[in-house]
Amino acid sequence: MTFATRITTADHQSVTVISHTSAITDWVSRYLGLWWTASDVDPDRTATGPMIRADVDVEQHGALGARVLAGRPEEVTYATTPMLVIRDATGLVTATQPDDGLSYAWDRAGGRMRIVGTDETAIATATARLAREVVRGQLLSAGWQILHASAVTRPTDGATLLTLGNKGAGRTTTGFLLARTGDLQLLANDRAFARFDGEVIRVLPWPSAGAIGFGLLDALGWYEPVRARVRAGEQMHPTQKQKVTDALVAGDRTPLWKTSPPRTGPRMSSGSCPPKPPPRLSPATWPSSPTKRSP
Repeated sequence: MTFATRITTADHQSVTVISHTSAITDWVSRYLGLWWTASDVDPDRTATGPMIRADVDVEQHGALGARVLAGRPEEVTYATTPMLVIRDATGLVTATQPDDGLSYAWDRAGGRMRIVGTDETAIATATARLAREVVRGQLLSAGWQILHASAVTRPTDGATLLTLGNKGAGRTTTGFLLARTGDLQLLANDRAFARFDGEVIRVLPWPSAGAIGFGLLDALGWYEPVRARVRAGEQMHPTQKQKVTDALVAGDRTPLWKTSPPRTGPRMSSGSCPPKPPPRLSPATWPSSPTKRSP
């Protein structure tokens, strides 16, 4: 059986994910559908638009990997893992990540990508990540700019407040705290797209799991609800460090020191948070200032 999910932004950029494994399309829907719109579609009627086919296929993974190794590949790092890449004269890009058991083929002209590998979770994670990148490319081509900012929106009129800052400045914290006021809803916790359209600046969310420290979980009243859900078997984001999950399950708040600040708390998509997740929002509008002052 074949499954298909289409991801669409409020500005109509889209990508379709097709797989023989429902868990792969389900994960794409869960991870991206809270921010953009995810809908099940007929896999036999998806001839137009960018498309990703993703499957557990050990034989095809091996074949693509062998093709890459035979072609004097370039080594890069993608998603913290070494990747070997080759490109041919037609524009076809083939890549493999042996450590993750993943291989890729990307036909840019046709807008078709193939992802195969040995592990269902790794394939699902890679597919969601690359589906997001395909849509990001469409948004940038359409004139949208990506900002390092959290965003909250007022549902009554679409007015939106952005919090900008460098890594660690508190964008996510500010966004979550503002969303708890009751009048605002979280639109984006880490990055947002913005585009000036006539008299308004339109804002779209960037799908991203939030890395929330245990201290913030406590401040928001989420620590025990999240812990209870994880102990009951709910899965955290696949990129969550296992030692953090173990500490959460055990109720151990001892800092896990690295070279930078203490332990990062759970990485959660908004659907993992105890409060109501954000709806599938239309673009928020942010009235522009006639004097061009910063809002």
